[in-house]
Amino acid sequence: MKKLIIGLAIFLTIGVITFFVFPQVYFSTSLGQRIMMKLMGEQTAKFHFNPTSKTKDTLFMKGVIYSNTLKDIKEVLDENPQVTTLVMQEVPGSIDDEINLLASREIRKRNINTYIPKDGMVASGGTDMFLAGALRNAHKSAKIGVHSWSDGEKGGNEYPKDDSSHKKYLDYYKEMDIPTDFYWYTLDAADADNIHNMTKEEIKKYNILK
Repeated sequence: MKKLIIGLAIFLTIGVITFFVFPQVYFSTSLGQRIMMKLMGEQTAKFHFNPTSKTKDTLFMKGVIYSNTLKDIKEVLDENPQVTTLVMQEVPGSIDDEINLLASREIRKRNINTYIPKDGMVASGGTDMFLAGALRNAHKSAKIGVHSWSDGEKGGNEYPKDDSSHKKYLDYYKEMDIPTDFYWYTLDAADADNIHNMTKEEIKKYNILK
């Protein structure tokens, strides 16, 4: 038992040191990202079906979008082509923006609807994924959060509007039939360390639900 405790202590110590000294190890691999999320008290995105349902046309999602999410969502949708709706229970963001946009495009390509249930929430990259729904709806108690992105040095609103860093987001929103103004609004709504939950008026203004 003592050896086991010592071994666990050493493992945890190495993990913590690696997290602070070599954070790229965690950011660059799916395993590292899962470990990092666990250390932060978060979970990476998981997909599941309601076990009591006789049909599998509604897929549920919960957790932070990460580097394995594209692979995960492709697998579950390939195995269950009857899925018509993705219920996003709690998707607070993404730690891999490139994968997030690819996974979101996969949702749109398959003509899947998105829905945020009672007391559910999406924010940041989770909001971007929600916008991929062919049809989008949300319970009146659901929260839709937005904020500016950051590259670790500057926030998105600190770059000129003609900077190339904006292009991938502008292209994505255009594909999803979301007004360009929505993107610029998110950059000013809250900085990268905070979240602004959209008001009913803002949700209507930017065609978030349809």
